[in-house]
Amino acid sequence: MVVLLLIVIFAGVIGIVYVDNTTKRGRALPPERRPDALPAPPPAVLPGPETLALRLPEPARARAWALLCGVRDALAAGETDPRSRYLLTQTQERYLPDTLHAYLALTPEAQATLRQQGQPAEVLLAEQLTLLEDGVREALRRDHAAADRLLTQGRFLRERFGAGELVLAKAPDPEK
Repeated sequence: MVVLLLIVIFAGVIGIVYVDNTTKRGRALPPERRPDALPAPPPAVLPGPETLALRLPEPARARAWALLCGVRDALAAGETDPRSRYLLTQTQERYLPDTLHAYLALTPEAQATLRQQGQPAEVLLAEQLTLLEDGVREALRRDHAAADRLLTQGRFLRERFGAGELVLAKAPDPEK
């Protein structure tokens, strides 16, 4: 009888430890892997710059489209150096969409507030599009790779000949 009682006590203790460990393990799992977890909602997909540009008033719509087309054409041509390519990619994926999101997210009250401050939303958007256009134009005009090659060549020549001239100038003349 005592043996049976000890078996029941040990079984109870083992059962409690098992349930406790299972509960702790369940809490340690990330939410999506928990057995009782609901499936995560799909991430919100923000509309791309094309969709956003269509919602703009004219002439901002035409300017945004021209900017987007210019960036895409330059990226497709593949003739840009890495720095310019990065700037163009960021303009397409981040700078232009962020600008258009900010404008399109304005409520009528926010637009009224901007108008009262003497800065209509349309004027602010036009200024920001001008900044983006100027930045893209400047990136396409520059050839950062050529400048980098010239700087690298200059460093090489300084290392190769610059220090050598100083050593030769200070070396004693062997014929004296």
